[in-house]
Amino acid sequence: MGTDSDATGERQEAATSDGQWCRLAKTALPAGLTHAPSRRFLVEEGLPVAAADLDFTGLGTDGPEAGADGLFVLGETDYCGRVVLDGSTGEVYLMEEAGHDARRDLLASSLPALAGLIRETEELSAAARRTEEYGGRRGPAVVAEARDAAERRMRAVDPRLFASDIPPAHWSTVLLMRSLSWGARPGGPGEPLHVFDADLVEDLARLAGDGTVHRFAPDRLPSRLTHEPTRRLLIGMGLPSDGGLFNACEEPLRTMGEVYPKSFGSETGDVGEIEGGGDGPVDRRYQREFLALGWWPHDLAVALDGTTGRLELPGWYDDGEPHPYLHHDLSALLYACWTYERLRGEWDRWEYGAAEETWQVFDPKNLLHRCVDEMVEAVDPEAFATPRHSWRMLAEDDHTGGLLA
Repeated sequence: MGTDSDATGERQEAATSDGQWCRLAKTALPAGLTHAPSRRFLVEEGLPVAAADLDFTGLGTDGPEAGADGLFVLGETDYCGRVVLDGSTGEVYLMEEAGHDARRDLLASSLPALAGLIRETEELSAAARRTEEYGGRRGPAVVAEARDAAERRMRAVDPRLFASDIPPAHWSTVLLMRSLSWGARPGGPGEPLHVFDADLVEDLARLAGDGTVHRFAPDRLPSRLTHEPTRRLLIGMGLPSDGGLFNACEEPLRTMGEVYPKSFGSETGDVGEIEGGGDGPVDRRYQREFLALGWWPHDLAVALDGTTGRLELPGWYDDGEPHPYLHHDLSALLYACWTYERLRGEWDRWEYGAAEETWQVFDPKNLLHRCVDEMVEAVDPEAFATPRHSWRMLAEDDHTGGLLA
């Protein structure tokens, strides 16, 4: 994007390799902003339009907005308060106004530090998309390595921010969330949708149950399971054998018709409405030959197409919900559930108000709640394609309050 100035020359926007960044003209800087290094930085370097779950769009439009006590508004967050700059010291805070009081948490000790922290956060996610990183390995062990390396770099960027025993507001939670992208890499030809190491299944088993994993013997897998990526996953990595989702599995795997004869044992069973409800019924009796893999919320079975590896849900309710599609394959289901369980585990850490005792403004639960849907959706976007898809129904359930509540 080229430079864009308004009629009075109050604003300039520039793009770098990191994306769109806003730089200000000197005339856009308010007189009350007296910290010289900050003034230079906003003119010469600038801040991104939006990155690291921070939004500086307003900065590029109007310049810093003057607030009380020598503070200037730089941007906002979607989950708590504003990002403000102390005009005399150059420190950056998360701030929330409550009546006549203003509470704040240190976000960065300076604008250059803020930009450096943002770059490290974005690079953590970007590097995970480069399949050659870490030799192509992915899983919880790589997540921990990548996260620890990023935190070391962030500590070097802003040592003062990390000097306290209290984790820095915003960054620790964002770092945790971004590091989950190292859980898996995209699969190539002949591979499942997502590729990860066996420790992801083991970690999921620990998060969702008693930690036990069942790996299938090759000669105990049914001949109708011809999808090789699924066969390799069941044999080499296995499934969690406790926790509700997969504890209905038996060896050898049986068909849906064999396990649920009342629904699939006749020519009249398991007919639901087609997605959208306007084109007549959709017959899910074809799932009779799918393999029964486990259980899903709302008392639904998980049905595995042995030919394609696709996972579906039966139409056991009169309204035809949910949509048949659950996941592209077993790797997507495992990665989505692992991502969810990791986020839920972090949510549970703060469930009893520890965040309120640690920070004045920042609440990690608000950030987790805002991001969980899009993070799980990113694993398999089709699983969230319409309001009738099961994951979307779970995320938007008014009775539960969402995936994490």
